[in-house]
Amino acid sequence: MKKGLLEGQAAVIAGASQGIGEEIARLFASEGAEVVLLARNGATLSRVAEDIQASGGKARAYPMDVAVSENWSKLADWMKAEGLVCRALVNNAYWRTLVPIGEVTDEDWDRTIGVSLKAYFLGSRAMIPLMLQAGGGSIVNISSMQSHTPEPSFGAYAVAKGGVDVLSKVIARDHGPLIRANTIVSGAVDTPGFAEGDEVKLELGRRLPLQRIGFAMEIANVALFLASSQSSFVTGTEIIADGGRSIT
Repeated sequence: MKKGLLEGQAAVIAGASQGIGEEIARLFASEGAEVVLLARNGATLSRVAEDIQASGGKARAYPMDVAVSENWSKLADWMKAEGLVCRALVNNAYWRTLVPIGEVTDEDWDRTIGVSLKAYFLGSRAMIPLMLQAGGGSIVNISSMQSHTPEPSFGAYAVAKGGVDVLSKVIARDHGPLIRANTIVSGAVDTPGFAEGDEVKLELGRRLPLQRIGFAMEIANVALFLASSQSSFVTGTEIIADGGRSIT
């Protein structure tokens, strides 16, 4: 029987209760990984884990706020106690407030940077020692085209994702050759977190060479490539999955 690309590995996926994170969790589990799912919404997270288990996969729901340092320390201790050896981490937490940068409140700034950037650092810092003990691993950070070409009112989010892009490079430099780190720069994707509405989705799609926005599974496929040995010579870089927006 052919083994999956992540057979026998444990993979931690932040922001796994819906959208891109949920699709990544399902795909990784189908490729043999035991996935540890992180998000604040425990009920939704448990549903995803139960669905994965029902389909024959291995999944653990671990509800937590990924922007809190202590939570990551507790997660690392729990994984050690459970015998889970982390070989892959996907940082996919997401928060944004759509207002002009001059109107962003301290609270909105702190929450956006906390969830969309700081949490990526906290997760990486907590999992790197486990990966080093295991002999290596891969960190996949989900970013956004807002970090390259920010649109009006995406200010704090664009800044956070710009930090994510650099974070992958820093991890790759500091912890290679045992740990690879890469960024997926995602364009507009049809997920529950896409709050702008169907008309905006259609309009955005019409501007792109592919004439549509993306699907969560299309980002998940890129994440699988980066987390697996298929990308063994890829580190410290960005893969842009945006339907061609970057060339328009």
